[in-house]
Order: sequence, then structure tokens, then C-alpha cells
Amino acid sequence: MVGRRSPLSEASEEEALLALRILPGVGDLGVIRLLLRWGSAREVWRHPDAVTQAGRSETRGAISTPGRLLDEARAIRAWCRRDGFRITGYLDPDYPRALHHLYDPPPVLFSYGDFGILRRPLVAIVGSRKATATGRRTAERLSAELSAGGMGVVSGMALGIDGAAHKGALKGPGSTVAVLARGPDRAYPVANAGLFRAVARKGLLLSEFPPGEKARPYHFPRRNRIIAALSWGVVVVEAGRRSGALITVDHALDLGREVMAIPGSVEWEQTRGTHDLIKRLGCIVTSTDEIMECVPWAALELEEVSPELLEAARRVSRSSPALRTLPIEERLGDLVGLEPLSLEAILDRSGLPASRTLAALTRLEVEGRLRREPEGWVRVDTSAAR
Repeated sequence: MVGRRSPLSEASEEEALLALRILPGVGDLGVIRLLLRWGSAREVWRHPDAVTQAGRSETRGAISTPGRLLDEARAIRAWCRRDGFRITGYLDPDYPRALHHLYDPPPVLFSYGDFGILRRPLVAIVGSRKATATGRRTAERLSAELSAGGMGVVSGMALGIDGAAHKGALKGPGSTVAVLARGPDRAYPVANAGLFRAVARKGLLLSEFPPGEKARPYHFPRRNRIIAALSWGVVVVEAGRRSGALITVDHALDLGREVMAIPGSVEWEQTRGTHDLIKRLGCIVTSTDEIMECVPWAALELEEVSPELLEAARRVSRSSPALRTLPIEERLGDLVGLEPLSLEAILDRSGLPASRTLAALTRLEVEGRLRREPEGWVRVDTSAAR
């Protein structure tokens, strides 16, 4: 195949992409680099030498039998079409922008359900599989309240906290995204089969693994990076010191996402990792209001946030019962006057953390109580309009 075009260059774009996805020795990052270099999967296959150079020794062997790759790609595509699974490639307009923040984003996503949930503001709720009854109740209650306010809840479909989070979120319009460690065709664990079907009907099942691919131990930490990237904040409800939820926390911190933790009994093994987080990060939250106060609403100002997501977040901030005026907003509302006050001055005078201050200022701006000018923030004078 060296120096000659692959028959895969004549396949459909979806088939060519799936062939890259299953090609051994290249990896997610290698596939992404090839796509960005050549602009499409079909164009990548017009340069088989570049594909070989991006991989390892087993890559050359696989490229030498392109018919086998094409057959496997077509089988995956046929399965997806037959059972209604959506295929979304890295270069597709609908590919979640939040995943671009990852060092190694998945080149292909397989999903079933309401893909539009990914255009809503999302918060992750994660924790121990061996959760206490108190932990499960807490996760379900917080998720239900967040969903009632229009926030989507992301979790990993595991037993314990994850399952409770999905269950609670399904009660409201925000709904839920279950990020899977296997293909989206079957529940894992089997004990969550009923919940899996409920999420398929009312939420979104999302995976980087194609239908038919079974869960493997190394899939779970990879899944966690997607949970962290999709979310504006990660809430940990009960996590032991070796809990996989702490892997999600590490990814969230690397991505600059807000991390929050629910405190629990000092006598429980399930809360030792959570309490370590609180001691290290000072990230304690105990209510939906406190979670929403920590969500980085200032991120709405970033260019990578789509207009649809911006509008969805504004709807949440205006209508959610969980977003009543918080004490931090009252403090900032009293602090900012009719003369511009710089962010540095606001931080200095309020003594509040920068992330919470920016989030509160943005909410006040959305509500029309403050206005940002080149010189700083000013209070909106509503008396003139009366």
C-alpha cells in the first residue's frame, strides 16, 4: 500500500472514519491529528503513508488488508443504522465543543437518545459504587433539583451514586447523560438494565466505544475524562480514597472545571476521599444553591461556548428555583455602585474567591442588575426607567 491510495479513500466519510477508529496502533490522538491535517477521514486514507507513520508496527499490517478494515467499519455502521445509534465524528458540527478541551478527545462518539441534552448546561455528579443509603438519597435529590432548574446531569451509569444521579435527573426537564465504558447497545452493569432503558427513552446514552464492544478495565478511567470535559462542574458524593470518582476529579482539575464535594460522616470509608478533597480544595457544598453558586457562569463569555448553550444557560439562570439570589450576589450588588469598579478592586474588597465572584457577576449581568464596561463593573440604575 505504500505510495498508493487505499480503497478506503473511496468509502463513505462515515466508513472511512470508523476504519480509522478501529485501526490498531494509532490511538485517539493519532486519529485526531490525521483528521486535522487532512480535513476528512476519506482524505486521510488517500495518504496511507501518513497513516502508517502515525501508528506502530501493527498499523502497517492492518493497512495492508484494507478490505478487512472496510468490512468491519461497514458492519459497525450497519449495526448503528439498524438499531438507531448516532455516529458523531470529531469534525462534525454537532461534536461537543467541550470535548475539544481534552488532550486526546474521542475521534468518534456513539449515542442513543436526545443528543440535544449536550447543548444544555451540564453538571457531573459522581461517587462510590458502594454508596450508603444517605449518599444515594443525596445524589438523587440534588440531581432532581438541578434537572428541575434546566441543568443536565452527567454521570457514568455505575451502581451507587452514578445510578442515583441518573434516576434523580430523569425526573426533570434537564434530564441526564450517561457516559458508558462499553458500547451503547447494552447495560453495564446488568443490574442497571432498567435505568439504562429509562435513560435511552428520556436522556442520552453516550460512548466512545461502538456497539458490541464490551467493558474493559481500562475503559472506565477513559470514560471519566469525557464526564469531566462535558461538565461545567463536578460534584462528588461519597468517594473512598481509591474511588474511580477521584479520576474524574483529576481530569476536571486538569481541564479547569469546578470541583465540589458533599461532606459525610467521618466514620464512613465512603467519605474519606471526599473529605480529603474538601481539605485540599476547600470545595464543600451542601445544597443545590451552593452548587449553582460554584458553577463557572463566567465561562459563558468564552468564545467556544455556542450561542445555543449561552441561551440555554440564560434560561436556567432566569427560571430555576435553585438560582434564587444568593448571599454572594447580595454582597456584590451592594459593593458595586454607579461608578465603574474593576474586577481586581471587587476581589480585594469582597475577599471572595475569583471563580465564585466571576460566576456571581455574570449572573447579575444576565439578570440586568450589573453592566460590564471597559473600566469595570457598574450597577444598572433602574430608577431612571421608572
